[in-house]
Amino acid sequence: MLGLAVAVQQAVVQPLEPVDGVLASITPTFRWTVTDTLALPRPIAYRLRIARDSALQRLLVDTMLTDTARYDLLRPVKPGYALRWRVDAMAATGMRDSTRLTGPVTVPRWATPTTLNDPAGATTDDPRPTFAWVSPPVATPPGPLSYEVLVYRASTGALVLNIPDLPTTSAQSPVPLETNVAYRWAVVTRAGLDTSVDRSVGVFVVLDATLPRTTLLFQNFPNPFPAAGRDATCLWFDLATTGPVALVILDLRGNLVRRLIPGPDFAALLPAGRYGRGAAGGPVCDARLSWDGTTADGRIVPPGVYLTKLTASGANFFRRIVFRGGAR
Repeated sequence: MLGLAVAVQQAVVQPLEPVDGVLASITPTFRWTVTDTLALPRPIAYRLRIARDSALQRLLVDTMLTDTARYDLLRPVKPGYALRWRVDAMAATGMRDSTRLTGPVTVPRWATPTTLNDPAGATTDDPRPTFAWVSPPVATPPGPLSYEVLVYRASTGALVLNIPDLPTTSAQSPVPLETNVAYRWAVVTRAGLDTSVDRSVGVFVVLDATLPRTTLLFQNFPNPFPAAGRDATCLWFDLATTGPVALVILDLRGNLVRRLIPGPDFAALLPAGRYGRGAAGGPVCDARLSWDGTTADGRIVPPGVYLTKLTASGANFFRRIVFRGGAR
């Protein structure tokens, strides 16, 4: 009996999978093994507990199994949870052993966008862009997974496009999207009756390659800033005609804070066109036409309201910028 007790103390029951890291599936399989059948002879009753905490109090699974060292979790687990699990075993002889507390293991996102998903923003010249994503495996049932794509205006959150009942991990917009508008998109994943929503990490813009018909200064974005991991705000404007241009940042008293045009990157005379956008397929914002809350000599300005002033086509255009402040 002493020999058996020592063997059991050396962890006869060992966890096999999952051990750590990110789960390969949203309906994972848990496996363990008995390394010494003399110490723990069959039949063996196993108690498996899977929980969202290390004390095994917030239980997701608490089940009894006999002579099987595997458990298939056939209901999907919501993403972002860190799971821990343990198996307690008892042989017919009365000998007992347990695995160590295993984990944490993280449940993956049900869908991860792979297109138009740059934190700095993305652009496309396709007015009917394709939205694509990847998903982890899922058991059937509750699989196969189905999807729905949602597209929103970034400025207002208004829903502009809904593509439902998708059996695959990509979808092309059935209608053209408005150009020169910042959008965000999300994919709703369904596994049986359960759903999960995964959103793009940045905005995207459909570029209009044609020349603008009017001169216009757009509202900067993000506004207020910094916001959503972005330390600078984008400045966009359109020129309907070639001519002299000035673009400056002012405080509310009209004092100059930063001059962007003319400057090292732009002459005082600019041709008609669209400015501030990044190149197609690249970031949504031209880094040369963004403001990070600093003066020309690198000093950070106090938090508050500032003005963008565009002088072009014989007129002045203003937009309010709200700067939340920053640290250097």
